[in-house]
Amino acid sequence: MKNYEMMLIFGPEMDESSVNDEVSKITSVIEKSKGAVQNTEFWGVKRLAYPIKHQDNGFYVLIYFNSETTVLPELDRLNKINDKILRHLIVKTSEGN
Repeated sequence: MKNYEMMLIFGPEMDESSVNDEVSKITSVIEKSKGAVQNTEFWGVKRLAYPIKHQDNGFYVLIYFNSETTVLPELDRLNKINDKILRHLIVKTSEGN
């Protein structure tokens, strides 16, 4: 298993409970594929460097997890079709988080 971090930027109109619901859906996909979520950081609403989908702000969430590489295409697909997510990025990290 390899370590990854996933940055998600949700629309600024979402409150923390609805963001938490969306994050739990994503983490359940990781756990179903025998991966494990180490940490989830809710950064809150921050200003974007440039407008995305006519939004100037976004709700940032950072998820640290480990899993097999087979789950990455499914996570990418789910994040792309979710209208609540403005942007997402999954990056492989070194061994220690």
